[in-house]
Amino acid sequence: MREREDLFSAAEYALGVAEHLSPEYAEAFIEDSYSNSYALEQGRLNGSSYVREKGIRIRIIRKKRLYTFSSNDLSEGAIKRLLSRPVDFNGVNTEMSKEGIAKGDFKCSERGSIDDLDMLRELLSMDKALSRQKHVKFRNIYGGAGRTINYFINSEGSHIRQEVPGTMVFASIIVGNGKETRQRMLNYGTVGGIKEFEKLGIAEQLPEEAKKSFNVIEKGVSLPKQELSGIREVIISPEICGIAAHESVGHPNEADRVFGREAAQAGTSYLTKNTLGMMVGSREVTLVDKPDIEGANGFMLYDEEGVKGKEKIIIKNGRQNELLVNREYAKVLGRKSNGSARSDSFSNEPIVRMSNTYLEPGRYSIDDLEAEVKNGVLMESFTEWNIDDTRSFSRYQANEAYIIKNGRVGKPVKNFILESKTLDFWKAVRMRTKDFRLYAGSCGKGEPMQGVNVTMGGPYALLNFGGE
Repeated sequence: MREREDLFSAAEYALGVAEHLSPEYAEAFIEDSYSNSYALEQGRLNGSSYVREKGIRIRIIRKKRLYTFSSNDLSEGAIKRLLSRPVDFNGVNTEMSKEGIAKGDFKCSERGSIDDLDMLRELLSMDKALSRQKHVKFRNIYGGAGRTINYFINSEGSHIRQEVPGTMVFASIIVGNGKETRQRMLNYGTVGGIKEFEKLGIAEQLPEEAKKSFNVIEKGVSLPKQELSGIREVIISPEICGIAAHESVGHPNEADRVFGREAAQAGTSYLTKNTLGMMVGSREVTLVDKPDIEGANGFMLYDEEGVKGKEKIIIKNGRQNELLVNREYAKVLGRKSNGSARSDSFSNEPIVRMSNTYLEPGRYSIDDLEAEVKNGVLMESFTEWNIDDTRSFSRYQANEAYIIKNGRVGKPVKNFILESKTLDFWKAVRMRTKDFRLYAGSCGKGEPMQGVNVTMGGPYALLNFGGE
């Protein structure tokens, strides 16, 4: 409790020092986090770490210029020195939207303390389950658990504490039969306690994923180019739906991309300020970013500008509906922030980011979708993906995919690749299932690169590239 009081006192002190600079706006953000992680290679411990990070980020707007300061020294002397640097330069004007005052102490629901999770034992259990399968030639599993506590205070009166415990597991599996190999890489992550982690069922899922990849090797066929070129009907799984939603909708709807700030770093967007609101998909496409999903890897209640995270309906019935914005771009657009400012550390600036992004489910079963396909492919998982810098064209290489003929699912396909312009992809969506899943990931963005936890997913969706 004493340490908690000291951290918030440091934030209040920093804000007081910042306000002596006569800014139009000031904020202080303190992060205190720790994590335990382990790496296994072929069942042997390959490394372990305990990481504790604590630091402060202070931002001020003075004469319409935004300044950011950060330090891992929370002493009063260090904070004074940090804010004694010159803060006048010729830069771009920055203003922030007017937001309500937020106050509170928020803690993510935690059924079973994450501190009691024996992550090494869990990883060994996962590895043991994989080692029983002779077709698994290589296995590498990395996992960790930890907790992050954030303190935020600003000159407008907001005063927020948030505590988020979480876990992550990454697995790389190579299966083979002596002549051919396939690799499957899988991410798992959750926010919450031990019970949330157990619900992931990773030790059961990993062997099943290995079996599916090996089945492609043993029973899969490579289709000739002529036959591949004739495929116009594709059913994409929640996994494919998720990566497409994240990469070809989420990123190009981040306001900093649309307005050009990301141009020299990760690219721009097929959207511009003059094309907002255009039709980008069929009426079957409603795609959202929702930060407050309990247990989801991208869970958050308030962003790092003190704004409550809100559900963003990015595409509504096929029409581009809403950008992801922080307070800066909300001001540019003459609206309120939708709570999309995130960073991966106190030492980096908060920028516009996704949380949990997905295509909304529909009303059909997977059998209904398959029955509609005369000559197509069911794409269950991917091994790699590529997308251009405006997010206008993407390519997904299938790991597990199956031929569909006249409504019946047949043999696995080894060489199926789904390539499409983004707008053609989403305009091709015809049907969606009730079955819906989310997948954990880490999203990279910014300079220096920042990785934040996210989830992505959706239902199974039938895409018809041949028209109505």
